[in-house]
Amino acid sequence: MSSDPQGPPTVTKPPSQSLVRWSTDSIPPADRFAYHEDALARAIVPLRISSRGPAAFHTEIAKADAGPLSVLHLKGSPHCVSRGQAEIARSSGRCFNLVIERAAAWNLSHRGQTRLGPGDAALIDSEVDQQIECPSRYDMVNLTMSEAWLLHWLPSPAVLVGRRMSAESGWTRALTSFVSHLSPQVVVDSPLPASLLADQVGALLALVAAELHGEVARPAAAPRKALRDRIKDLVVQRCIESSLVANDVATSLDISTRTLHRTLAAFGETFAGLLIAARADTAMRMLESPLFRRLTLDAIARRTGFSDASHFCRVIRRRFGQTPSQVRRRR
Repeated sequence: MSSDPQGPPTVTKPPSQSLVRWSTDSIPPADRFAYHEDALARAIVPLRISSRGPAAFHTEIAKADAGPLSVLHLKGSPHCVSRGQAEIARSSGRCFNLVIERAAAWNLSHRGQTRLGPGDAALIDSEVDQQIECPSRYDMVNLTMSEAWLLHWLPSPAVLVGRRMSAESGWTRALTSFVSHLSPQVVVDSPLPASLLADQVGALLALVAAELHGEVARPAAAPRKALRDRIKDLVVQRCIESSLVANDVATSLDISTRTLHRTLAAFGETFAGLLIAARADTAMRMLESPLFRRLTLDAIARRTGFSDASHFCRVIRRRFGQTPSQVRRRR
């Protein structure tokens, strides 16, 4: 990598995704703040950096796009990032960032002062002043999303902005667990379409917002249950399509993608979960049927919509407690 702070980042290009990396390793100490600020402006939004130990300052960033989301992994030495009116004025548009620090406690100043523990999450609005202080070495996951995409899931994102989302309770536990396991490399290597990963994040954010906003769960009305059953039936019918996404099913039912996800969320379900379950059940029937005994496991994986055999094996084992080979031997 060039030592020029304005130089290009390192880009690794797998077959279907781009993995972009920035690192201060080869940057002279005197230029590292400028380099990191430039990297953050390219990867997220313009931010200002400060540190008590600038001579030893070090940081690394990796980024990959997951459909409408950008997934970033950031790690390095203690420092503080802030964003005020000058940085907001330099921005090209509004976005939101879901931030999880995996290694240590951190402080957030964003519509109030908040102390967050390892694994906690916070939603940050790029149009509001912010300051993030990482007093020790940090290991952070950041999901960047557009305002339009977030409004698709949350009619009022303000209910979450600046609030601590605990890693220990309710739907926030599911959200933080899922997001903390995401990384740019996971996105690049994922056997699932990137849009499915994004849908999972959106559905979990909607559930968290409903939970933290104090809404009381109500029994689903009959029309909603009927729509949910139609969605499930269509997912089962089309699950063997390897590129199937929520928008395909919504279009077939003449509903919006948001309506599809909100309907499933009312029953504690997600589109990704339904799709994987339908593919696993279809594969299990083929594994247990003598009519398909001449098909290889790879062929069954392809016929049931799985993108590769290894993911197929993991899903079957997790869901049924046996590998596909063990299922066949048992039969």
